[in-house]
Formats: sequence, C-alpha cells, structure tokens
Amino acid sequence: MQKPDVKGFFLCIFWQMFLYAVWSVPAWILLILHFAIKIPLTWFWIALGAWLIVLLLRTLLIVWTRYCVRHRTPVSGNKNPYSQKLRDPYAALRERQGDQGNEPFSIEPNN
Repeated sequence: MQKPDVKGFFLCIFWQMFLYAVWSVPAWILLILHFAIKIPLTWFWIALGAWLIVLLLRTLLIVWTRYCVRHRTPVSGNKNPYSQKLRDPYAALRERQGDQGNEPFSIEPNN
C-alpha cells in the first residue's frame, strides 16, 4: 500500500484557496458589517466555514479521481458463457457460395 500524498493534498487545497479567493468575499463583507453595524460575528464564521468546506470537498474530489486513475483494475476476459465470440460476418455467405475464403471478385485474366 502506498503512503498517502499529504503534500500534494495541501498543495491542491492552497492552490484552490488562491484560485477561488473571490468566493470568500461574502464572508469578508459580513466581517466589515460586524464592525460597521454590529451584526453577530457568527455569520462571518459561518460564511468562511462554508467557503472552506466547499474547497475541501472539491479538493477531496480531485484527490479521489487522481487515486482512481492511478489504481485501475486490470481488464479481465469475458466470462459470460452465453456470449458469442467474434466471428467472421461473411462466413455464411462463403459457405452458400462454395467459396473457401477466395476473393469474390478476382481480376485475373481468363485463360
């Protein structure tokens, strides 16, 4: 079993915090409103926590998909006994015409 890539996880979450910093603007507006009109500070923490939870879930989704791509299961053969193997689609036509695999139209001079 491989060791989890914690450094990659934190790098990914910090990168997403940088890219989606704009999504935290409502929390900062609520902080300004706390000092301006004395709304409870709890609303700031709720908005900031919601932003962080969304980023955490997005990062976990990215890490999970990367894990799924790296650890693919090997392809196994067809184990269904009722399925037919691939066969030559022109075999029945050749049998009817009496052909043994020769070309139906040959461009050879008649001698």
